[in-house]
Amino acid sequence: MLNIISSNAGRASRTFVESARADGEDNVAWLRRALGELPDPSVEGAPTHLVLIGGRDQIGFRLRVAQAHLRHDMTPSHWSHAALLGPIGKDFRRLATYEVSLEPPSGFGIPTATNALQTGLYRTYADPDRYPNIALLRLPVDATTWQRATTRDEISVLERFEKQRSVLDVTELVLHWLGFLWGVGRSANPLLAGYGVPTTAAIETILAAVGYDITPALESRASCPEAIWQAAKWWHPYFLAQSPAAIDGRFHVGLPIDLWTP
Repeated sequence: MLNIISSNAGRASRTFVESARADGEDNVAWLRRALGELPDPSVEGAPTHLVLIGGRDQIGFRLRVAQAHLRHDMTPSHWSHAALLGPIGKDFRRLATYEVSLEPPSGFGIPTATNALQTGLYRTYADPDRYPNIALLRLPVDATTWQRATTRDEISVLERFEKQRSVLDVTELVLHWLGFLWGVGRSANPLLAGYGVPTTAAIETILAAVGYDITPALESRASCPEAIWQAAKWWHPYFLAQSPAAIDGRFHVGLPIDLWTP
């Protein structure tokens, strides 16, 4: 049985709060502004940034509905996707993402070569009509610990993830989820069988490799965007006890929870 543990926190996090999208502001402009609203990080090095995205197309809607079992009211999740952000520079149109998209713009190719991990651009999610829900999470994890390249003496975290499918075979997760999302045969909700959403399962594994547990609320390995959302909002006492700081960030929910349009 799929189950998510409730936090004992009496209030939602005061460091992960709403920041409404301004009129005419796309998700690239929103992210730039949201980053500027955050206080100076409380940890050394460049912090890790993660985005949650909620789509309103058919794939996004099915992903959000699939996560309803993790919500006490059984309503769809706000979130259909997640991605780690690359180094933050001045040109946000070139900001890189590390993710496992189930709708990759250039197709899947042969995903086993990289354990399905993809490098993309955040601007793919710029359209606020297609992706009305957006959240930015800043984690107290030095981004260089997982972003640094392989050297002669040490293989990088990302390359190790790509080569060690025995730890987590993300390609297998992709196949389970595509069957469900496309309505193939009798494909059931993969979360109910313990198969996490590929992109968040990959993110969880990468962060775990540098000692950070982003989904303490789950009893299983069924990682998904909803679990990250609940962790950021409600598990701040746990994070403060386990690491230098709780997750902080901003979010905007622009789509009613039960609405979708093709």
